[in-house]
Amino acid sequence: MNRKEFLATTFAAGLGLAFVPSLLNCSSSKIVSQQLFEPLNLSAGNLAKVVGNVSRYTNKGGTVGIFETKDGFVVIDSQFPDSIQPVLDGISGKGKPVLYLCNTHHHGDHTSGNIAFKDPNTKIIAHKRVPELQRLAAEKSNKLAEQHYASILFEDRYKIDLGNQKITGYHFGNGHTFGDVMYHFENDNVVHMGDLMFTNMIPVYRTADGSDSRNWIKILEKAQSTFDNDTVFIFGHGNKPEFTTGNKSNLKEMANFLEASNEFVYGNMRAGISTEKILEKHQFIPGFENRKTPERFAGFLDELRKTLS
Repeated sequence: MNRKEFLATTFAAGLGLAFVPSLLNCSSSKIVSQQLFEPLNLSAGNLAKVVGNVSRYTNKGGTVGIFETKDGFVVIDSQFPDSIQPVLDGISGKGKPVLYLCNTHHHGDHTSGNIAFKDPNTKIIAHKRVPELQRLAAEKSNKLAEQHYASILFEDRYKIDLGNQKITGYHFGNGHTFGDVMYHFENDNVVHMGDLMFTNMIPVYRTADGSDSRNWIKILEKAQSTFDNDTVFIFGHGNKPEFTTGNKSNLKEMANFLEASNEFVYGNMRAGISTEKILEKHQFIPGFENRKTPERFAGFLDELRKTLS
């Protein structure tokens, strides 16, 4: 998105218009000839094809990525046991195993459903910080007995070779959490961003979990330079199911939002204005009414103060 396009987007946001993830150029030049499979037959949730044999599923919690091969499935994130069960039932109906379950980070709306994956041959992959962060969160919520942890851990990069599809996990640092990973389906040119991407809402931001708005901006910029202009992105959360996929312009908008948030909060900090005083005049970050999320705004401002102090 160039400056002219961003100003137009910001103007629309100021009028209260949702930022619509752009899919105008989502046909990928990297897609290779492959057998296309019929979509899963699901009893609940919202399933949509993204590119090739990559689909996204929304129900309760973070967006799930699903990839089918002739030998089995790769699933990105697991929501909760009840909300991921329709996916597992649909996969079972095809008579294929889940080969890999890949977690994008430790938060419960992305990992609580791990325990529903009963096949001991399913390999669970995550960044090396994820199991401990997941355990600590479960301990606080008294849910230790309900956890299933990744056993294949990596630091910066991990590659899965499925023959006609290669999947690479990238850790570019901590933005949303200490264990953020994005997964690139290379042949279909689709990247699952996990919660490094929220559309039309304020992101969950907890410094204790590793949230750092300055690093987050750098990660989004690195993603834009790493992947090409045809790459389709799956987002961890959107205010509607159709807003959970998009392209680089959406990553740019998210980075611009974080930059504007930093400037807004830091400016108020220097002026000695408290969060309570900000809330008397503002319900969202100026210029980003599309991300208005009342129940999250005060906490977001307070946590940003910790980052910027």
